Amino acid sequence: MKTSRLPFALVALLLFACSDDPAAETAGSGMPGSAAAQPGADHGDAMDLGQVTLIGREFGIARLGELVPGSEGAFQVRPIGAVASELADLNVYLWIESQDGTQLSAPAKGGYEDGTLHFHATPRAGEKAPFRVMLRLRADDMDERASLPLDGHGHEHPSGPHAGVPAKFTAGEASGYLELKLHDNNGDLELWLFQSAEFAEPFDVATDAKVELSFVDVDGRKITMQPRNLEKNEDEAGQANMRAGKTNYFIFPGSSGADATWLQGKDFQSIVSLRISNAGSELVSEEFVLSPHAH
Repeated sequence: MKTSRLPFALVALLLFACSDDPAAETAGSGMPGSAAAQPGADHGDAMDLGQVTLIGREFGIARLGELVPGSEGAFQVRPIGAVASELADLNVYLWIESQDGTQLSAPAKGGYEDGTLHFHATPRAGEKAPFRVMLRLRADDMDERASLPLDGHGHEHPSGPHAGVPAKFTAGEASGYLELKLHDNNGDLELWLFQSAEFAEPFDVATDAKVELSFVDVDGRKITMQPRNLEKNEDEAGQANMRAGKTNYFIFPGSSGADATWLQGKDFQSIVSLRISNAGSELVSEEFVLSPHAH
């Protein structure tokens, strides 16, 4: 009786194939379960921060794990609607900023990993907290930047420089942003007009423009605002706001003697809208919620 014998090499191959060790099956394979298929596993769970567009290219940004000042954090950038391999040839940089725009980490250039760009950033520990991630792309002889808030909200809301409430307005073909500040202790109001959401360049109108604020939740009550004076028209911080006989700053009640007690208190709140009649044109704001700045 003859007994068939398998070659030793074939037996060894069969034993290896039947191994029940998952690590042996997946290590370095790139299949599910392998380290190669879990980018960011060493940093923590990924949080999608949103999408930005730079030089005609769209990118999704994810934060990997928590971002702690003084410790290294990680981010992942993926292309949207483009070939992932093209990322390797792009000059993309990332850093962290505070809400006021202070740079808190050194710019880092992304490293290409499995179809994404991987970044490390270490925000400085100090008084200012990390608020946004900045992404910069240099390509096609162009240089563009975009940002996303770190909380995953997907976009930033404009924030005025005087701790007031911001809102958008239109004035014919022009547009801009206003900031309205209600002081809870006296019920007085300050209004600033700006050309953009950066709140840097003033949007000036005539000093005799009719500035009317409507309070939807106070039976449609309306008030009229006016400059503090016609010399410097200083705000409460002492900043002058007169330029070539025009201004971007108005107050209530000012010298009008109007009652402002109904605006007092930390609990006041109303939907409001602004309308300004200026040299035959109309400036109209969106509706927004006014709440007081607490002293």
